[in-house]
Amino acid sequence: MSKRNRTASRLTRVLLLFSLAGSAVAPSSPAKDLGAVGPAQGGVEHRDGATYRYVTVNPQAKPALTIVERIDTGDGTIDRWWYLRGSYFIPAVAFDGSPGGLSANGNALVLAGFSRAYPPRRTKLAILDTDVHLRHPIRPGQRRPRHAIRRLSLPAYFAFQAISPNGSKLYLRLYRPFSRPSDDFALRLLDARSAKLAPRPLAVSGDARTLSGVPISSASSTDGRWAYALYDGDEHQPFLLALDTTSGRVLRVDLPGLERLAASLQPSREHLGFPYMLKLRLDSAGRNLAVYPRSLETGRVTPHTDPLLSVDVERLASWHKPATATASGFLSFTTTPRLPGNLVERSGVIGRSLEGRPIRLRQYGDPRFRGRVLVIACIHGDECAGRSVAPLRGGCPEPNANVFVLSSLNPDGSAAASRLNGRGVDLNRNFPSRWRPRGQPGTPEYSGPRPFSEPETRLAARLVRKLRPRVTIWFHQIRRGGAFVRAWGPSAPAGRLFARLAGIPFRLMRWPAGTGPNWQNHRFPGSASYVVELPRGALAPGLEGRLNDALDRIGRWEARVGED
Repeated sequence: MSKRNRTASRLTRVLLLFSLAGSAVAPSSPAKDLGAVGPAQGGVEHRDGATYRYVTVNPQAKPALTIVERIDTGDGTIDRWWYLRGSYFIPAVAFDGSPGGLSANGNALVLAGFSRAYPPRRTKLAILDTDVHLRHPIRPGQRRPRHAIRRLSLPAYFAFQAISPNGSKLYLRLYRPFSRPSDDFALRLLDARSAKLAPRPLAVSGDARTLSGVPISSASSTDGRWAYALYDGDEHQPFLLALDTTSGRVLRVDLPGLERLAASLQPSREHLGFPYMLKLRLDSAGRNLAVYPRSLETGRVTPHTDPLLSVDVERLASWHKPATATASGFLSFTTTPRLPGNLVERSGVIGRSLEGRPIRLRQYGDPRFRGRVLVIACIHGDECAGRSVAPLRGGCPEPNANVFVLSSLNPDGSAAASRLNGRGVDLNRNFPSRWRPRGQPGTPEYSGPRPFSEPETRLAARLVRKLRPRVTIWFHQIRRGGAFVRAWGPSAPAGRLFARLAGIPFRLMRWPAGTGPNWQNHRFPGSASYVVELPRGALAPGLEGRLNDALDRIGRWEARVGED
């Protein structure tokens, strides 16, 4: 993405965030009682015997004026209100308009100042002591405070993140200057009493990576101690940020595979909004934190919708991510145990293409099982429908399996919409078994100058040698006809089994010279390697579901066989 496009993207998302903050909740009758013609700009609730909702109203007045109202939701009356000069609103924490700013004890409400310039050079905040009101009776021995509102001004662009239960600490996101367009940010702690920022940003426990992205949705524990936010990861991999507002401890939980999980449970037209159509919720007991898909029509979670994934809050709070990996070297990420950070899948970059594009491997299930299954979803750049196939049942991976998916061995070919790699070589004619010179650079089946001449085929061979999979499935696409499985020699029985499970035909066909399955069948006797040919174009939902189910069942079966 170019610098200008990244800047525009960030500006668009933050402006949308501001617009959501300005349209959260607006009771009309109280505003009319005060003669206000501006809309209410936000709302939060607090229970203390009664339920109250706080809103801000901005009348059309010069100089600018903000009215903060406290509304008793039981009878709709305004029992308290405060005035302050300037334009302020109750800040939204996340893109979905999740309101925030009120401490759990209900005594402190944070207001953010509106600025016409973006990004503002200074951030204006106001902290309202809700226990102080001109009509509030003075308790015996209590002095009447001078004012209920304290104003703060910070020399940069900050966004509200969370507030501690007693209102003594504010947590803010500090974004990079606009001259360096990025969604990178740091979490800063502000002492509400002294109005001083902590000298250093908050560190993420055991994680040195830079935080980046826009919060999509947020939730908090009932006692206000833990604040959770789902981030878009700068439009890349979403992650969950858990903040202990009492101690300042920060946890990051990566959610690899969430996009694929959302696509499997939502109609394709609704998936267009990913990840901004996700909702973060705590269940009623506060034990589980779940991510739900929202409907494009209503913008809400449809009743009785199952969550995409769920995190045990107690386990998350006691989780200490190690500073170093549990293993090192090639494929080390695939051996890490199941943790809140890899609930859906484990993924990592294992190499790069001729032109430097990343080649990513995903691992599903339990890495302790020795019966491994390897899927090469795309080797020809224009035959990549297999990338939508994953070992998922009902959108969830099978824990009692060990399946590896290489999404694309030929990202250069995909970028150029070509069968060949960046040097014009057909990768599936570049393996050494029965290799022979064939074609010229750029022709459809050019075998390359020698076996393993290409970095992509060398990487595939290294992966196979390291994993020693019991079954390897190569996905291709054909110009005409429907899907079928092809195999030869010792791999034929395994190919027939997959075909039967997926409900597609099987064909006994010899391997062409220099192909990956041919090399595997000769190099690793006792294992199976076969090809699944798919029709051109995108996969039909029924076929994709059968392939996913077949892959899931093969993974479980091989895991059991590998342990015998």
